[in-house]
Amino acid sequence: MRDKIKNIMQQFLQFYLTILIILIVVDVVLLIVLTLDQSRIFEFFQISSSTVVNIYNFDLMVSLLLFINLLMVLITREDRRDFIKNNWVFIPAVIPFDFIFLGQLGVTLTLPLAILRVIHILALIRTITKMGSTFVKFTKKTGLSYGITIITILFLCTSFSFLLVERGVNPEVKNYEDSAWYTVTTMTTTGYGDIVPVTSWGRFIGAFMMISGLAFTGYATASVASMLVDKFREEQDKDRKALAQISQKLNQERKKESEEIKESLNDILKRLDEKK
Repeated sequence: MRDKIKNIMQQFLQFYLTILIILIVVDVVLLIVLTLDQSRIFEFFQISSSTVVNIYNFDLMVSLLLFINLLMVLITREDRRDFIKNNWVFIPAVIPFDFIFLGQLGVTLTLPLAILRVIHILALIRTITKMGSTFVKFTKKTGLSYGITIITILFLCTSFSFLLVERGVNPEVKNYEDSAWYTVTTMTTTGYGDIVPVTSWGRFIGAFMMISGLAFTGYATASVASMLVDKFREEQDKDRKALAQISQKLNQERKKESEEIKESLNDILKRLDEKK
């Protein structure tokens, strides 16, 4: 019963870590988008104030979840100081700098705050590799981590490019939020049809989004299938080794029994010879 409960708890923990990793990836993308918006490098790259607030709140939620995870780890460990020393990256990852300074205190984004945001983003990325999730191990083993990185970069590049060629021409594309929405629906091949490209470059980028989304889906499916096949082979190898050990043990026992029987027969024959 205890083993069953322990197994359920481990499965729940791995599910929690996987969801948390997905949220961290989304948070990193949103913070990068927010940085591009607030840097004013591109004048046409605009995000509504309500979306900015939602990004602050989302980053706060992810930071709180990471803090809870860190707290749970520290409670279960005795070497807390050594753990913090070796995993100090968790500290800047659990502090929602944007929510505190920009969202609550209303401080204007300055160079020190921008540096803190970059540190926060890098800490979030580094945290993913230190969480000990089976999902992380799976992505490393199958190479899916490269696919996730590439599709994330493609999402940012294609959504930015689509905004660049469609804004001012397409009445449905007014800001980056519209472009990002079109990118999500196109890459996932959902295609609601509420936004349709009107320029040749826009159609080309849209087609590239579709192909990229399908390619990533196929790559992810192949990675999962490869993992399942490898796992099946590992189980087969374990079964073969177990059968070989059992067979060897049986052969040894039979050999031992045959030797004992042979010795007994020899003793009987000796006794018969002595009686003669």
